[in-house]
Amino acid sequence: MSYFSKFPRTVITRNNTPFIVRDFLSRVAVSENFKKQYSFLENYFILDGETPEAVSFKLYGSPTYHWVLLMINDILDPRNDWPVPERKIMDVTFMKYDYIITVPSAAAYTVGDMLTSSNGGKFEVMSKTGSNIYIRSNSGFIVLTTSVTLNNVTTSTTGLVISAVTRPDTRVHHYYDTVLEYIVDYDGSNPNIIPVTNYEYEVELNDAKRNIKIISEDLLPVFVKEFDNRIGA
Repeated sequence: MSYFSKFPRTVITRNNTPFIVRDFLSRVAVSENFKKQYSFLENYFILDGETPEAVSFKLYGSPTYHWVLLMINDILDPRNDWPVPERKIMDVTFMKYDYIITVPSAAAYTVGDMLTSSNGGKFEVMSKTGSNIYIRSNSGFIVLTTSVTLNNVTTSTTGLVISAVTRPDTRVHHYYDTVLEYIVDYDGSNPNIIPVTNYEYEVELNDAKRNIKIISEDLLPVFVKEFDNRIGA
């Protein structure tokens, strides 16, 4: 089955020019309709590195039914809603959270400046407070130390010195009470409170995406037929 060819066509206008495109929003109604009728969806745990195509092949003998898995689980953006391989979580963390670096002169930086580091990193200045500059990696996991210098691409300033560094993965995201089992504010007098770093939090988020719903192989033709009927209506 050609998945995308099943969607109805619609017309949109951009810059006064009409375009014929597929109406992909129709998928939402189909997914909800199916799930209301069938309450016996099974659980599946996504293994590290498994893609939707790989899971489809494992369950149904073909990678072409990956769209069924995405539709049943309301995954509209597999890039963000499907778990990434464990080796990629550090990259995600570094591109989502900021380094805090201390510099001799914060005046050399402005929010939005683009920086490069002497060890090949690319960064954007997100904010600044006093002598602390918050910068975010545009190139994934890259280590900054006080032996690394920065170049401000925006202002053509080179050899900027870092005097102190706090990595994005080791920064505290929140605090967790191990007895109450929920997120709390920091309380130094409570021995049950532990810090959860940005990296640990991203691992938790990623692992939470591993539990999905699937339909058994014998129900797959029923789902495909339902989809064909409704998308073609």
